[in-house]
Amino acid sequence: MSKYKPIGCNFGRPGASGQTEGCQAPGPCRDVCTTPVCGTPQYLTLLAPVVYDEIGINLCRQITLAPNFNTAYPSAVSASAEVISTALPAPSEGEQPAVAPINGRPSCYSVTLQNMTVTFAVKLFDCAGRLLTILTVPAVYLPSPGSPDYVHYDEDTNPSSVELELYAPYGVTYADGNVSAPVINDIGFSTTNSSPAQGLNMITIPKILSFDPDTGDVSMGITVYLKSIYYSQYLIPHNGRAVAPKGSLIPPEDSVCMEFVSGSLLDREIKPLELGPPSYEETLKHDCAGSSSCCSRASSETASPAPAADTASSDTGSGADQAEETTQTPQTASAGAGSAELLDTLSRLGNL
Repeated sequence: MSKYKPIGCNFGRPGASGQTEGCQAPGPCRDVCTTPVCGTPQYLTLLAPVVYDEIGINLCRQITLAPNFNTAYPSAVSASAEVISTALPAPSEGEQPAVAPINGRPSCYSVTLQNMTVTFAVKLFDCAGRLLTILTVPAVYLPSPGSPDYVHYDEDTNPSSVELELYAPYGVTYADGNVSAPVINDIGFSTTNSSPAQGLNMITIPKILSFDPDTGDVSMGITVYLKSIYYSQYLIPHNGRAVAPKGSLIPPEDSVCMEFVSGSLLDREIKPLELGPPSYEETLKHDCAGSSSCCSRASSETASPAPAADTASSDTGSGADQAEETTQTPQTASAGAGSAELLDTLSRLGNL
C-alpha cells in the first residue's frame, strides 16, 4: 500500500536510541510518532456524555428492613440508605418492551416502568453515631396487579406503573445488538453499573422519610431520573492544568531518592494533538523519510581514531604549521555548520 510522504520531509536529529530528542518548534515537517509535541495545548477535544433530555418522578412505600429487627439490632436508633442497583424485569413472550418508539414521532420514546426492583444498602447507627451494620434490602416499586408486592400499591405514591416520554434523537441501546430488546442503563453504586452509557439511563436517589427502631419499618422515598445521554465532542480552550497539592516529607539523609521524594510532583508534559483550529496538528502524523539508522550512527561514532601525533619531536616549522591548522579548524567547522543551517532554512522555506 502506498503512503503519502510530503516532499522534503526528514527526521530531526536522532539521539543515541535513534529517536529524535527534545521539544522543538514544529517545522515544515514534524513526525509526532517519533518527536511528540510538547507544551501546553491551546485547545483540547473533549468527549463528554451529554444529557439530551431528562424526566423524574417520586415514589414511596413502606419497607421492613429485617425480621425480628428489635432483637437483632436492639441498639439501632437511626438509619441511612443508598441505592446499589435498580432493575426492570425482562418482558414476557408477546409483551411490549419497556422502551418503545412512538409512532409518527421517531425522535421520542415511550418508557413504561413496572415491577422495578430497587436494591438498597441501609446503614444502621447507634445513639453515638457508630455504624452497626449495613443491610442489603431489595424492594419492588410500581407493583403490577397479582404480584406479591401489590400489597404496597398506592394510587398516589406507588402506582402499578408509570409511562414516561423521553426525547432520544440518536436512538437507544440494545442488549447484545438485539433490536427487539432495548435496555435502560442503570447508574448505581456497583462495579458493574457505576458509569453512564449511550442511550437511556436511569438514576435512583433514596431518602428515609421515617424509621421505627422497634419494628425496623421505614418509609422509603425514591426519586427516579430517566435521561437520554449521548457522547459528544467539544473543542474547549485549555486554561491550565490543575495543580495537585504535595505532602511534605523530611528527608533523613541526602540521596538521589530523597532528592526526588522532596521535589516536585511528576507530570506528563506531552500534550494531545490539537485536532481543530488554529494548529491542526493532526497533520503532523507523517511517515517522514531519510532517517539515519542507529546502526549507521553507531558505526560512524566507532570509526578508527586518528593516529598519534609523532611529529611532536619534529622541527619548529612543523609545529607552527600544526598550530596554524589547529586555529583554522574551528572556523572551517563553523562555516560548514552555517552552510548546512542555511540550506536547511532554504529547504524549509521552499516547502511552505
